[in-house]
Parts: sequence; structure tokens; C-alpha cells
Amino acid sequence: MSESNVKQPSVPRPVVLHIAASLDGFIATEDDGLDWLPTPNETEDFGMKAFMATVDTVLMGRRTWNITREFEEQPFADMDLRVLSRSTHDAVELTHELKAQEGGVIWLIGGGLLNASLLSANLVDEVVVTTIPVTLEGGIPLYGPLGTALSDPWAPVETVHFDDGIVQTRWLKGSAERGI
Repeated sequence: MSESNVKQPSVPRPVVLHIAASLDGFIATEDDGLDWLPTPNETEDFGMKAFMATVDTVLMGRRTWNITREFEEQPFADMDLRVLSRSTHDAVELTHELKAQEGGVIWLIGGGLLNASLLSANLVDEVVVTTIPVTLEGGIPLYGPLGTALSDPWAPVETVHFDDGIVQTRWLKGSAERGI
């Protein structure tokens, strides 16, 4: 089929970085440990069930995949899962291709280097960070080489407080300029 026959979506699919981080901005310990994360339960899933109902594609780095593949339940079983490695994939090119296809939300789940790559390429449309009230004092930074904090033009637009001091913040690009 020629490129002119490929149907383009009327609006590019959104890429949403939806992830948990420590108070000091890390998504895992130096050895990729996640034992500091709370386990969602029947009464509180931190909005994950509703979010996942919008997702049909998942992007994650190889190190993140190495951790999640060990989970007892595979939350990505019904989704188009793309595991990316810097040595075998061009994450920016693939994300451009995915955004141009019909479909639901593209969930960027990390790790830090992949997050930084797609943020730097201006391909992330929304960031949702669930901050867990622990300090790791080092580890894998939320935004890889970009560090542990979002810079302008990102601005918080919504904050939800959960039990046990867990806070979820939703960020949008350029929201301050849009008056949100």
C-alpha cells in the first residue's frame, strides 16, 4: 500500500508518561529495585484501572521490561507492548510512527533514559507522576539525564492526594500559557 493510502488519525495519539517516583525523583534504586513501591489493592489502585482502560500501546525500556516480566500478573497482556533498547531501536522514530496510527493512548512507562529521549524530542503529551513518600537518596532518575524535575513549559494541572501521603500530579506542556 502506498503512503498516500495510509489513513492518518485526525489527532495524533497522545503519549502519556504515567509513572511512580520517590520524593527525591527516582523511579528505581541503582540496582533497579522497586520494593519501595506500594502495592495497589482492591480499594485503591491510584487511578490505574481507569487510565489503563484508555491505553492500547505500551512503550518501555529493556531494563524496565526485565523487571516487569517477573510480575506474577502481566498488566500488558492485552496491549501492544514495545520493549525498546538503545542498541536495537530508535525510540523517537518508532514513537512518531505510533502517534500517526489510529489507536488509544500510548503509555510511556520508562525507564529514565527512554523518558528523557521522548521528552527531549517533544513527543510526550502528558506526564502523570505518583509520588511515593519515601526518599531513595539515589537511583534511576525519573527523567534520566534530564534529572528529577520537569522544566518549562510543563506545568501541573491537577493534584490528587491519596492515603499514606501518596500524591499524584498531572502535568501538561504549555499549560501555564493556556491558562490551565
